[in-house]
Amino acid sequence: MEVSRGDEMFIEEIKAGNRMAFDAMVLKYKPKLMSSLVGYTKSHEQAEDLCQKTFIRVWQKIDTFRGDSALFTWIYRIGINLAKNDFASSYSKNSKVTDSLDFDAHEIPQYLSPEAELIAEESELKVMKFIETIDVETKTAFTLREIEGRSYEEIARVLNCPIGTVRSRIFRARQLILEYMKQENILNG
Repeated sequence: MEVSRGDEMFIEEIKAGNRMAFDAMVLKYKPKLMSSLVGYTKSHEQAEDLCQKTFIRVWQKIDTFRGDSALFTWIYRIGINLAKNDFASSYSKNSKVTDSLDFDAHEIPQYLSPEAELIAEESELKVMKFIETIDVETKTAFTLREIEGRSYEEIARVLNCPIGTVRSRIFRARQLILEYMKQENILNG
């Protein structure tokens, strides 16, 4: 995918040091990036920090943008790499899993009893915590596909790997999750 004409103008102006062009580019892409980072981190606060770091990096590294991909793909790749690094460092420091999940994104049918709703929420929380323990490459591919709905092609561009690798990572994540759900009696059968 090539750089759009509007993005080309952003890039030229930002490379020339035009802060207003940079601010306009941030306004254009921050909502999409925030949405992706919240989906990845499950934390609005953490996503906000990563978003800010991403745009700082974009400002610092705009001269390295070659135009091999769309501008947002490049920005997105920076953001996801920062998120992966952040996850890896916080996981190794604390060995903790994020607890801030947005259950509104996974509405529970209204016909369930309060007990069934609680069990469903607890099960979802367990699964989300388990997903956080999956290796970063597999978790990232799975999150981009299943939570953000990205295409295999987009994921391959973002992760800078072949589509076959993306497919195998997603398949592996699904297998791990299903095995975990059976082990925890979250699945019937």
